[in-house]
Amino acid sequence: MPHDVLPFRAPATLSTSLSAEIEADLRQLDSLALTLNSSPREPKATNNATLLDDADRVEPEDDSFPFTLHSGSREPKTPDNDSLLNKAVGVESEDDSSETSDEEDGGAKSFEVNAPPKPRKISEKKRADFAEFELWVEQNQSRLSKRKLVLDQDDSVRRMIQDFETKRIITSPRDYQLELFEIAKNQNTIAVLDTGSGKTLIAALLLRWTIHNEIEDRSQGHPKRIAFFLVDKVALVFQQHTVIDCNLDYPVAKLCGEILDSSPDKKDLWQKAFEENMAVVCTAAVLYDCLSRSYIRMDQINLLVFDEAHHTKKNHPYARIIKDFYLDAKEGGKRPRILGMTASPVDAQVDPRMAAAQLEALLHSQIATAADPATLQQTLCKPKEEIVVEYDRIPRDWETELHQALSPIIETHFLFKKPLEYARTAAADLGPWLADRYWQLFFGEEESIKLGSKTERTLLMESAVDEYRDRKVKEVQDGSRVVANHDFLRPTLDTTSLSSKVLQLVKYLRSQFAPSGSNCDNDRRCIVFVKQRTTAMLLADLVQQPEIKIPGLEVGILIGGGRSDTEFYNRKVGFRDQVRTVLKFKSGELNCIFATSVGEEGLDIPDCNVIIRFDLCDTLIQYIQSRGRARQEQSVYVHMVEKGNKKHRSKIIQNKMHEDTLRKFCSAMPEERKLTGNNLNMDYLLRKEKNQQQYTVPETGAKLNFKQSLITLATFVASLPHPPDVNLTPEYTVTVVSGGFQCEVLLPSTSPVKTAIGRVYSSKAVAKCSAAFEMCLALLRGKYLDKHLQTVFRKQVSAMRNARLAISSKKKGEYDMRIKPDIWSVRGVPTELHATALTLVNPGALGRASFPLLLLTRQPIAQIGLFALFFGTNSSSEVRCIPLPGTLKFNEDCSPEAIAAFTLKIFSDVFSKDYDATPAELPFFLAPTREAHDFDLPATKGIKYIIDWDTVKFVQKTERIEYGFDQEPDDFFTDKYVVDPWDGSRKFVLQRRCHHLKPTDTVPEGVVPPGHRAWRVSCQTHHILNYSISLWSRSRSRMTFRHEQPVVEAQLMPIRRNLLDDNIPDEDLQPKKCFLILEPLRISPLPVRVVAMAYNLPAIIHHIDSTLIALDACKLLGLDIRPDLALEAFTKDSDNSDEHDVEKINFQAGMGKNYERLEFLGDTFLKMATTISIYTQMPDKDECEYHVERMLMLCNRNLFNNAVEIKLEEYIRSASFNGRTWYPEGLTLTKGKRTNNNVKHALADKSIADVCEAVIGAAYLTAQNENSLDLAVQAVTAVVKDKNHSMKEYSDYYAAYKKPKWMLEPTNAIQVDMAERFRERLGYSFKSPRLLRCAFQHPTYPSIYEKLPSYQNLEFLGDSLLDMVCVDHLFRRFPGADPQWLTEHKMAMVSNQFLGCVAVELGFHKAITFCSPAIQNEIMEYVFKLEEALVEAKEQAVLAGKTEEQFSKDYWVHCAKPPKCLPDVLEAYLGAMFVDSEYDFGTVRAFFDRHILPYFEDIHLYDTFANKHPVTFLANLMQLRFHCSDWRLLVKDLNEGEDGEAALLGRGGAPQVVCAIRIHGQTVAHAVAESGRYSKIAAAKKAMNMLEDMDDEEFKGKYGCQCGEGKPSGNENVEQMDEALLHGTAI
Repeated sequence: MPHDVLPFRAPATLSTSLSAEIEADLRQLDSLALTLNSSPREPKATNNATLLDDADRVEPEDDSFPFTLHSGSREPKTPDNDSLLNKAVGVESEDDSSETSDEEDGGAKSFEVNAPPKPRKISEKKRADFAEFELWVEQNQSRLSKRKLVLDQDDSVRRMIQDFETKRIITSPRDYQLELFEIAKNQNTIAVLDTGSGKTLIAALLLRWTIHNEIEDRSQGHPKRIAFFLVDKVALVFQQHTVIDCNLDYPVAKLCGEILDSSPDKKDLWQKAFEENMAVVCTAAVLYDCLSRSYIRMDQINLLVFDEAHHTKKNHPYARIIKDFYLDAKEGGKRPRILGMTASPVDAQVDPRMAAAQLEALLHSQIATAADPATLQQTLCKPKEEIVVEYDRIPRDWETELHQALSPIIETHFLFKKPLEYARTAAADLGPWLADRYWQLFFGEEESIKLGSKTERTLLMESAVDEYRDRKVKEVQDGSRVVANHDFLRPTLDTTSLSSKVLQLVKYLRSQFAPSGSNCDNDRRCIVFVKQRTTAMLLADLVQQPEIKIPGLEVGILIGGGRSDTEFYNRKVGFRDQVRTVLKFKSGELNCIFATSVGEEGLDIPDCNVIIRFDLCDTLIQYIQSRGRARQEQSVYVHMVEKGNKKHRSKIIQNKMHEDTLRKFCSAMPEERKLTGNNLNMDYLLRKEKNQQQYTVPETGAKLNFKQSLITLATFVASLPHPPDVNLTPEYTVTVVSGGFQCEVLLPSTSPVKTAIGRVYSSKAVAKCSAAFEMCLALLRGKYLDKHLQTVFRKQVSAMRNARLAISSKKKGEYDMRIKPDIWSVRGVPTELHATALTLVNPGALGRASFPLLLLTRQPIAQIGLFALFFGTNSSSEVRCIPLPGTLKFNEDCSPEAIAAFTLKIFSDVFSKDYDATPAELPFFLAPTREAHDFDLPATKGIKYIIDWDTVKFVQKTERIEYGFDQEPDDFFTDKYVVDPWDGSRKFVLQRRCHHLKPTDTVPEGVVPPGHRAWRVSCQTHHILNYSISLWSRSRSRMTFRHEQPVVEAQLMPIRRNLLDDNIPDEDLQPKKCFLILEPLRISPLPVRVVAMAYNLPAIIHHIDSTLIALDACKLLGLDIRPDLALEAFTKDSDNSDEHDVEKINFQAGMGKNYERLEFLGDTFLKMATTISIYTQMPDKDECEYHVERMLMLCNRNLFNNAVEIKLEEYIRSASFNGRTWYPEGLTLTKGKRTNNNVKHALADKSIADVCEAVIGAAYLTAQNENSLDLAVQAVTAVVKDKNHSMKEYSDYYAAYKKPKWMLEPTNAIQVDMAERFRERLGYSFKSPRLLRCAFQHPTYPSIYEKLPSYQNLEFLGDSLLDMVCVDHLFRRFPGADPQWLTEHKMAMVSNQFLGCVAVELGFHKAITFCSPAIQNEIMEYVFKLEEALVEAKEQAVLAGKTEEQFSKDYWVHCAKPPKCLPDVLEAYLGAMFVDSEYDFGTVRAFFDRHILPYFEDIHLYDTFANKHPVTFLANLMQLRFHCSDWRLLVKDLNEGEDGEAALLGRGGAPQVVCAIRIHGQTVAHAVAESGRYSKIAAAKKAMNMLEDMDDEEFKGKYGCQCGEGKPSGNENVEQMDEALLHGTAI
């Protein structure tokens, strides 16, 4: 059993009470929905996920709002606060219970709530499965609840809060960073902070601030100055440049000796660097040389950042720059600001106090450090313990046998002096096996060749004689031969092979990673620090040997960019190699790194459990920096010490003593130089400060003061929705202002109120209290704190659990369905008629000649779109309905009576319906035409001249064509239409007279027998006479027919009416040959060419009726939509129209396109329109309120209620052609079968809501040729019926927009400069640079710095704009693609994964302003991974014979997900550009075409993007490979029933949902997460890992599966499985 699967014991029986509980839980599961949150977007499982047997889910309309919505009606009247939001987040108030009328509601409609759906019928098997799952959860509750909070019985909420008060709840590393940033802005500063506390972020903030000041200065005419970031080593130039370049949207150069030496003119290079950049990252030596040559002067520098500033001493370039140039610069503004950064001011064994004082003096700066380092250490999780591991005394250096054999050969060679020395030391320090292994690697095959080449090349440069050169090359060859012939032993874990020091190292690694022989702990991370690069490589090689290897331990090396003479590793190590190693270490691909000092500083190495100093620290700075890597809880720092070695012991003790001395020195510094983090004596400061505020809640008397506000706010934040294992805290930013300090508090993104600013106070700590106090007041006003100052967020339940906004796709209601359009209800004697010509595009498909018919109506009919009729295999024609200009005015020559007679004759002779009707009663009329189908009918003089009046009048006066039996010529028997007056199904077209046949002759073979009863029952002989008579035997016995009359060959006309369906067998469509006598039949006066077209009328009239009914619905909504789109929007052709790649239920053939594509388009426009409307009318509201308001408008519940209110459901076309309902209504039928037009249809609530969205899509497409969005906007207003969307035209949006105050503030030079740089880069010129700046301001960046809000509101807007432009493109480009295919490919376009890639390509990551070192590191890592993926894609293109520029554009798919801020700022930029352009959607399209579309030219690269969802993969695996149907994916909320005390303490803020995957009654995998969505994904991944390598037989044997018996084996079907996983839905 896998270690992550908890055991399950199935019960023998289930009690009655337990079964009842299970049944109740099953009913509850029916309404279960996934938790909403603002985490990165994930692709949803495609329709394969419908294979799952869990309860029906109701998906929310929007996945970014994290709160549970409260059921009930909305109350838009908000005199004091936003009660709408209160209801949305489930806040109850005392006055919320009263109901209000529509009038009191200001005209807003309350939501109608249907009766709850009846419980689903659930099979006994599913009941039993769920019962076992419930019991399994109960049995394993304690292990599943990771965050279980155990409370002692004696503890109370009050006690917990008292304990909480004693903690420093307002301190975080960010406090120190911002405080230090404020200090560094005003004076030269040396930041002394521990490793991992974010010193680089402080440098980035100061660099940005300095550059901004520089831009302001230049705008005022001051000369140009630039900043320098100085490092000690060349490798750090590239490393720190990468970091700085990722965080500054300004040009930054990198310079080192190698770069300068490659330039022919250093002066030009420096001048170019100065002119083109705002900052330079370089080594101190390079800058010193530059200043010495006066390429750049000190007065041209505005900032000097000294990385690892402890190197500033004696003649180090850091010190020389200060002594020789900084001091010579004039005092005042010409000297640059200085920032030094170090974990300790000491890097040698000296007195820390003296060293610190000297460092301050040299850098002309003051040290700023934590006043209480213990607090920061606690935050950074320092090692829990430091231990000493002793090893036996190391013997003196000695030589192995291999060394002794090599030494005489190579000891005089200039390349081997240091390797020989190292090998002697290694034999003693590491052991003989590693010493010999060193030579084996040193003289490897490739290395030997390189050594020989290097020898020859070096001596050639020295002009050595050939003999000497050859001898030295031979020495290399001889040495290589000795090594190759040596008998190398395998390593063993004893002192004959390895030193005691190495043995102790291996032993300790094994104890940490695989104690007692168990499996490797993959969550552990370890760094082993050594002094030499070669040692790191040898140790890494050792632990990978089979005899030594620890199971699961994956090792790597982290070494610097240089190369020593002892090294056998010839490839140069660059910064990218180092970052690649660190990323592998973070991801777990590596879990143990052997590192030199490069791992101590600079690189952002993830927190570790174990740090081992294989070689002890020489200085305090090494000790502090290496120890700073052990930041995980329960971490260990190990000193490896030689037994009896006093020097080793003294090193450790001395470092400890020096650290203590340093801390005492820092503590003794003046208060103004301490980074307090505002952890001062709060009570003392509060007593000292006057003018403190206090608030008393009137209803309860609860009091809120400054101190209490800190606790209240911390408790509130802890209750907000958040992922497991994450502790939310408020963040405070204190700035220096006139009169003292002012603080801004920022709350997490899930808070309904994000920020508040306190008043000015003389103390930082009291300023913080003021900010917390103001925030608490804001929460009280919003009713997010109750009247007892308690949070209202008791528990985060699954989103939509109590909501009535979502509706079911299963529950149906029965509604009337309209059969006839309103136009037919207009009756009366016509004086003039409008005409629509009914013509065929391909009249030859009929198989006989035909002429168009005119449909004459009292009102004009809209232009009906082309639609197809099907006459057999490969035989079809589109129908063109052409409205003719003008009207038909009646007079003596053309009367309505004549047209009415012709129309009634069509119904009588062709369709066997005799009506007693006057012209005033007919809803429409039919008329024949003179011209063929291809004639230009609209070009004629008028309708009167198109009608074939001769035929009309002939039909009017002729009931039937008389027949004189044998008196007619042969041509009389050709091309006549004959009807059977006794059987309406028998209609014939005469072909010719058959002289050789008599009525009493037997019917020839091949003639289809007639369907009448007489032929089957009473006819003794099947001759032609009997064939022609359809009367029953009793009736025919009373009649006699001539036996001497002509026999005519005829065609029996097919009776099929639904020519709209292309899935009818050919035999039902083709005329059948037969032989008749005419005496019992009637010859119709209707010409055959008229009848041939009339036979198409049922399908044509049905289609016209359906179209006109859809147009009536549009008219009801006030929308003028194109007829074909209107019909498509109201067409539902099956019960599961919204499901693709599955068998259709109750499919209605011949209905044409259903609403699904339009619904997909309309849903997207609805989201965009409501988003724009909300943003427009609420520019100063926060994102939380935006989500609530939008959800209430676009939710299916609102659309459904609004549709039902106006009976829109009656207009939906859910039934295909019915041969009995196309006839006109309201006429007196005298002959023929009567019809019932009172038709009902069953529709799901969601289907009705979907049609509303489809109407929006139809409106959007109707006006696309005019490039207008007005009609779509009207459609949104019509279907949402909400006060927040009353727009009638697209221009109404911007007309209603009022710029917020922050946009109207004056623009500074920094913002203007940013807008100009973006214009040059992206082409769009911002009229409001402040708007652009806002789009890149992260929520962690204090708004107090620039008085700008964060990008969240613009991101909310941009998200909907991006969705719309992507869907619009896909819809136009792929007109035949189904909605599922469109959705899957849209997922790729709008995924965070892709948007992060585009953001980096456009350089957006450099422009983000934030105050979070975590974000800084995440961005840098993601940029590195993306660049790596791009390089690999280009290499693959070259290997495939293409150019680098032809690389595959989907390279980003293989990268990890980006930091969420990257896709967020891209969407925010779109939103900002849209607002700045005065809501011009064309700017969004232009951005899409230029920056997004190039990635999707080959759209099929992304066919599998959506199908990579783990749940989809699992479903495919179970269905296609194993053919298993007895598996379940079950979900349960572990927080259900949590008590109020636990909720109050914040446990409710982090829900826990367990998902278990069960196969044939066995729980095979489970996962616990903060929502059902994430627990399902995690559980599916685990199950996939277990199952994907199984073959079919193994699966059957393990789980007893017999579901696939009789089907192809899974192994035979693997190819099908792979095909399903590798390819998406076809277009």
